Amino acid sequence: MRALVAAAADFAAVKPWEYMCDCDVVGLMDPVANETRIGCVLGNAGEVFGAVFYRRASGLRWIMKMLDSPADTLNGDAVEGLDALKVEFVPKREISKADLAVLNALNFRPSGKGCVWPQFQSAEPGWLPWFVNQKEAEQMLVDLPRLTLFSKLVREHLGLFADRTLNEVPFLPDPMPGGPLRVEDLNWRPLIAPPESCVSFQANSGQLAQLGALPRVPKSAYEYDCSIAHGGAVLQNGRPCYSRISLLVEHRRGILLGFELGLGIEPLTESTGRGLLKLLLKNGFLPQRILIPGLRLQPVLEQFCNALQIELKPSERLPSLEEAMASLDQFMQHGPF
Repeated sequence: MRALVAAAADFAAVKPWEYMCDCDVVGLMDPVANETRIGCVLGNAGEVFGAVFYRRASGLRWIMKMLDSPADTLNGDAVEGLDALKVEFVPKREISKADLAVLNALNFRPSGKGCVWPQFQSAEPGWLPWFVNQKEAEQMLVDLPRLTLFSKLVREHLGLFADRTLNEVPFLPDPMPGGPLRVEDLNWRPLIAPPESCVSFQANSGQLAQLGALPRVPKSAYEYDCSIAHGGAVLQNGRPCYSRISLLVEHRRGILLGFELGLGIEPLTESTGRGLLKLLLKNGFLPQRILIPGLRLQPVLEQFCNALQIELKPSERLPSLEEAMASLDQFMQHGPF
């Protein structure tokens, strides 16, 4: 931690957020773990200052989606699939007691005032941000100095990303050169995120028979979604994880038909399918059509809905469902679950 804090101080001294945007990303190769990671500087907007390292398939998909459609990523379920390590520089009042104890034990004295206290966090799909472990600290100790060197190079060549597409990423050499990093050391290549494997929800014959016996309401439509709840968290093995809300709303009148809570760390297929199954049984009726937001849940639910002869229709906007989800999420923020 002493070495990692020193590396964070070196990075902060460069102040790369003054001239780099969060879309000015850099590729980092880890030959030991056989892994590609993406480094990113935060702070150009003057709000959050730090560095993020996106890792593994889920993290790479997340950052590529952000680069391609930043508004969709930020306005949608921003924590879904996020897998990254982060150092953020915050005011002393925002440092947790555990992090502050570590910094005090290291005799850390920040340079300047304001957002100068380093806070290291680990983000994994379904989990709330948590403390970094030994392996993650060692990974950051490798990646952070490399991002610092790259930031210095960008400062000397402010037009480095000009005429480059958003998915064209400069990869650093491995091993790094003994002297200063040069433009010709960079290996520009398109970053293609690993495809996301999607599994269809499989209900058993008993469950399908139970649902098939329910009366069907002609010309009826329900709205359904299953997504991470930002307001509610539960402890799982001593660590807080997000809740996942399955929500069913009557389309025409916007009446809330029910909701189910699950764990954010559960596979999306299982949470989505099980939630819809339970809500349909509780409601006691089958609709003619189910509307879902976008295409995200279509491959998960299509086979299940076909078996029940329910039309599954993706929609761009579902105001009643959005309002219900926002209201429930706000309610959950008032207390732990």
